[in-house]
Amino acid sequence: MGETAVQRDARPDYRRKLKLLLIAAACTLVIAVADFWPGVTMLDKMELRTVDWRFRYRGQLPHDPDIILVVVDEASITNIGRWPWPRRRFAELTGQLKAAGARAIVYDIFFVERESGRKGAEGDREFIEAIARAGNVYLAGFGAAAPQAGIQETAVAANHVPDYAWADTQVVASGGLDATARLYQLPNLTYPFPEIAAQAQSIGYADLVAPSDGVFRHTPMLGQYDGNLYPSLPLAVAAGLLDVTPDQVTVRLGRTISLGERARIPIDRGGRTAINFPGGEGTYPRIPAWQILQSAEVASSFDLTDKTVIVATTASGLHDLRHSPFGDLLPGGEVLAAIVDNIISQRFVVPTPPERMLLALLFIGLSIGVIFGILPTTYALFYSLGLLFVYNWLGVWAFVHRSLILDLFVPTLTGVITVLALVSYRLLREERQRFQARETLSHFVPAQIVSQLMEDEAAETLQGQRRIVSVLFCDLRGFTAASERLSPEAAVTLLDRYFALMHEVIWEFEGTLDKLMGDGLMAFFNAPVDQPDHAQRAVQTAIEMQRRVEFNRAEWEFCGWPELSAGIGISTGEAVVGYISAWERMQYTAIGAQVNLASRLEELTRELDARILLSDVTYQLVKDTVDAEFRGTFSVRGFAEKVGVYSVRVPLG
Repeated sequence: MGETAVQRDARPDYRRKLKLLLIAAACTLVIAVADFWPGVTMLDKMELRTVDWRFRYRGQLPHDPDIILVVVDEASITNIGRWPWPRRRFAELTGQLKAAGARAIVYDIFFVERESGRKGAEGDREFIEAIARAGNVYLAGFGAAAPQAGIQETAVAANHVPDYAWADTQVVASGGLDATARLYQLPNLTYPFPEIAAQAQSIGYADLVAPSDGVFRHTPMLGQYDGNLYPSLPLAVAAGLLDVTPDQVTVRLGRTISLGERARIPIDRGGRTAINFPGGEGTYPRIPAWQILQSAEVASSFDLTDKTVIVATTASGLHDLRHSPFGDLLPGGEVLAAIVDNIISQRFVVPTPPERMLLALLFIGLSIGVIFGILPTTYALFYSLGLLFVYNWLGVWAFVHRSLILDLFVPTLTGVITVLALVSYRLLREERQRFQARETLSHFVPAQIVSQLMEDEAAETLQGQRRIVSVLFCDLRGFTAASERLSPEAAVTLLDRYFALMHEVIWEFEGTLDKLMGDGLMAFFNAPVDQPDHAQRAVQTAIEMQRRVEFNRAEWEFCGWPELSAGIGISTGEAVVGYISAWERMQYTAIGAQVNLASRLEELTRELDARILLSDVTYQLVKDTVDAEFRGTFSVRGFAEKVGVYSVRVPLG
């Protein structure tokens, strides 16, 4: 059977919709490849900026009131002494905190090396004994470079590090897309020296993974080093507070770390956990360390009973500050507090797996392609922007109310680029259709009629209109005679330079350059756009022109050019402004008596030896702001009545 007329008419529409869908699919594919390509990080950085904004939009969350920071701040260093403090100070601090009822004492300070000298050895011994008596002290190691300059003994602890590995922790591989998941690989691992490490309740590495943009948002909870598993300090603290031993911990790669039945920590395929900061700087209460060390009475005055106390440095000179999503600097101890709080309270932010975000990209891109295939451009544009708005609103809502991180930047970018591509395609298609229509019509009607048919606004555009304008004529004095001493090339170069200077001035005051006439020019103001201060603009343009000529005399002399001077005439009044002339050669210009008057005033500058002459109407409009002098009334060629003329004094200083 033959093809029906309806089927033949439907084929072009089907092909058009298919092209739009293919364009949308191509845009989506390009963005998806750029987003998932390992070497491209700009999209990731922009996406993380949206996460930071969501933290600030959400604001503060309730935090664990049983987590308190004891900080080595500037005041503590002033009262106790320069940093680092001797170990006996930490022995005193540990004893005071234990006596005040602290449930756990966490040192976010590294004790890798022994103190030197006899007093140092005694201080180490006192600190070790204080830790042993307390029985609830957690110490920090580090898994990358040394935490500070001057450490001489980082290798001392290396041989006993395996003693603190979580050897009994079970690691379970995941299937599907999580089959490639792994734990964070520690580049190094150094723990406190053996005698002090042996007395600690637990030890974990405290250094965070430095992000590419400097903002800390993730942390590896468990790390692998030399084939063994080691906990981070916050994980070690949380496990101790929850009475969970390493053999009760189960790791499901790419999914969770389970602390028995007490807590479950989400991890990504790189072994990292997103930190759910409950707030910015100062979220957790702080007690200056010097107050705890002041006396037992002062220490007992703080409510530390059953509190988790994190001892950390906050003094700016100790370089333990981290950028947070809230846009401020947090001491490392406060970041540690937030992570412990996340585990104990089971409040995490959970990123959406990459494959689901890929589906979101495909949905957005292809949906926009379908919308543009069904609706006209204007409606399709509004529906597409509405789709992006709804998606972004959903992403913000999911973060605030469900602690779920949906990518916002990349899907939005996909939508915007797809919309731009489809709109561009439609515009090009319409332009091609217009060209084809013009070519077709040109075989039957004159070119002028074709243009009128294709441009609805042509008649209105060509029609002149009466406007009050300020017209400026400027002419070089004696250039014709001076140019006889120059080569033609030099004369042209001189005129090019002069007109460039004058053109800049006219553009600065938003005037309209009408035409260049030999060594003169014409400009006007208040057309095509309204300029209520057009007279003021014209006069200021003339003054600045004279200044430019004067200030560039050194340039003329250096180039071997004659000295230049200019006469300028300005008049204000009604003129006809619009596109004047034939179709083949149109020019936007002003015509009328005021144009002629400005030209006559420019000619009069030679007779009166004046730089700038104004008509009486122009002067009345600018007299309050311009220093001008009345030069009399003159008979002007083409005008029946005499014209009042004013000369403007040009301040050249």
